[in-house]
Amino acid sequence: MDQPARLYLCARCRTQVVLCSYCDRGNRYCGRACRRTAREAAQRLAAQRYQRSWRGRIAHARRSQRWRERRCAAAGGVPDDAQNVTHQGSQPGAAWAPLAAWTHDSIDSITIGLAHTSAEGAAHTSADTAAGSAPPGLVVATPCWTCRRCGQRQPAALRLGFVRHGLSARQRHDHSP
Repeated sequence: MDQPARLYLCARCRTQVVLCSYCDRGNRYCGRACRRTAREAAQRLAAQRYQRSWRGRIAHARRSQRWRERRCAAAGGVPDDAQNVTHQGSQPGAAWAPLAAWTHDSIDSITIGLAHTSAEGAAHTSADTAAGSAPPGLVVATPCWTCRRCGQRQPAALRLGFVRHGLSARQRHDHSP
């Protein structure tokens, strides 16, 4: 018997994803973009953890020392301390920018206009419901699930967990039940 499709939330963007049992391989992300972004973030965090560790600090210091020695040897043996900059400062430029004046009356006219249009919309809605006329073409549809990867239509019943493909309970333990 074929297993139902699995519904899960993407571990990065939290969108709902439906995968059929054929395409489901224990996925956590909705697609390649989320998987790649999450992988890059995990690698960045791991690199930061390593740089904060003792071994990372020592390795970074040694690597920086070798680089400074190579630069010194390329410059003819004269150390170049004036160019040893770790962070760049901001570029000199305009310290200020002219801003348009803000007046309170322009905001008040916008909010009054929004309140007026919402009151008109509420009046039309209450008049329509009082007359008993429902909007034409109102159709209630049942959800039709499709696999995110292959596009196959799926039945309405979905599973939320993984399919277990392990050994049976009797074979998993050394003792009988």
